[in-house]
Amino acid sequence: MTPVGLQLYTLRRPFGEDPIGTLERIRQVGYDSVEFAAPLDMDFAPLSARMKEIGLDCPSVHVGLADINGRPERVLAVARELGCRFIVLPFVDPKETDWHAVVKQADAFAKAAKDEGFGFAYHHHHFEFDNSRGFRPFDVLVGESDPALFNFELDVYWLKKGGEEPVEMIQRLGGRVKLLHLKDMAPNGDMTDVGSGVLDFPAMIAAGRAAGVEHMFVEHDVPPKPYWPSVEASVNYLRALA
Repeated sequence: MTPVGLQLYTLRRPFGEDPIGTLERIRQVGYDSVEFAAPLDMDFAPLSARMKEIGLDCPSVHVGLADINGRPERVLAVARELGCRFIVLPFVDPKETDWHAVVKQADAFAKAAKDEGFGFAYHHHHFEFDNSRGFRPFDVLVGESDPALFNFELDVYWLKKGGEEPVEMIQRLGGRVKLLHLKDMAPNGDMTDVGSGVLDFPAMIAAGRAAGVEHMFVEHDVPPKPYWPSVEASVNYLRALA
């Protein structure tokens, strides 16, 4: 199957205490890659070197809009040092956001990133599907962005939480879906380990493959302590599907 990665936000506490040890253990428990979500001022050189030694890929990095707008050269330098192929905007604050301006800013950065060999994607939550302002921000992101530059990292949990069917959205966006976040939903709507909830992962993964998704990442925003059993359960479930 498509290589299985882990979004490092899931293990932000262990990573904060021991970055290299956390990366090593992620590889040991069966993940092929990680997606970074760390402050840009970190020293990424020793992390990148160790990942290369143990065969842990880093296809993408999450970077906030303030950094994309304020210090794009640093963003590109970090992505280059980690060996990324994609730079992902993880979200924007939904309060009074000018979504039309966000699209213009993201497209401008995506053009600069493409010139340096990187793809760009937007990672959504559920609030992009809220129409309380008379429109859905997600529709602005899709409809006003340049499809040659602006791709998506669809999050199957947040799609469902926002009232969308993940398989249908993957099929709708097709080739613009470059990455997937895999997280499951418990019957009560809470986040849970992949394979222990109600979402249909075989169908979603098949749709992703058909759309040309390049990378899939497990994520759990609030894994219970001690964290590792959660990420191990998720990767074990996904490996069993292969």
